[in-house]
Amino acid sequence: MRRITDKVYAEIYFWGCNPGFVSTTDGVFMIDTPQQPINAVQWRERLLEYGPIRHLVNTEPHPDHIRGNAYFPGVEVIGQERMVARYEQALPMMTGDQTLETMKTSDPDSVWLFNHPDYPPNPPTRTFSDQLTLQLGEKSIQLLHHPGHTPPQTSVFLPREGVVFTGDNVFFKCKTFVQEADPWEWLTALDAIRALDVETIVPGHGEPCEKSYLAQQAQIIQNWIGVVEDYVRRGLSEDEAVAQPLDVVKDVDPYPIGQRLFPRSDWVTEANIRNVYKRVVARSTVKV
Repeated sequence: MRRITDKVYAEIYFWGCNPGFVSTTDGVFMIDTPQQPINAVQWRERLLEYGPIRHLVNTEPHPDHIRGNAYFPGVEVIGQERMVARYEQALPMMTGDQTLETMKTSDPDSVWLFNHPDYPPNPPTRTFSDQLTLQLGEKSIQLLHHPGHTPPQTSVFLPREGVVFTGDNVFFKCKTFVQEADPWEWLTALDAIRALDVETIVPGHGEPCEKSYLAQQAQIIQNWIGVVEDYVRRGLSEDEAVAQPLDVVKDVDPYPIGQRLFPRSDWVTEANIRNVYKRVVARSTVKV
């Protein structure tokens, strides 16, 4: 577990995203949950050493951020208003037989906890539109809607600590997933994060970093726009764009995929191209 400040912590070595928490005089505020059941239960036991867990916010709807919700029964779950429907949509891939079969090989220690009757789905029950400020003990916690990587993307801003948890709007020195993102919204979100008075960013994936990394993250997004605009300009179809040699896009994002996700690296590249291709064409920024 990484200590970010005196009362702010994150775990950057779990399979999937970086969950975090804030310790206050009135209990614990959680940011996201571990995706593997065994990690989620271990995380819960660790957090309870700091006091009762009062709230949990999901920064986005992908399973690596929300699958662990089930292992925090009774904790209020907060999310941007679009999160409720997205949680329901994600349930089959979090609880289905295919996930169980994969887990038997990839994470057998978690199988006994999968679909355990004591841990039913735990969707967001408190929502907000643009922002929500909570006071927990002596800590002020601001939830800010920064759509980009996903439409309900949320940043958790701790003004007194000078820390922001960005979720997957920032991938620090690991491969960026643009598989459903609006890249232009994402660039706007990075500008909004840059405007916050913070010294430390806790990204959705990778090590905590400084604000100076936001320029590099923005460049990766711009690189994806640029290479796909070139495909469209040349008249390539979506399938033809995907079929281009991988070395064509090797300079778009210089970082390897992280946190035990290596088997999905080629899938991410294809999904990034398909998503950005559709969005470039829809915006008519390039004439086909």
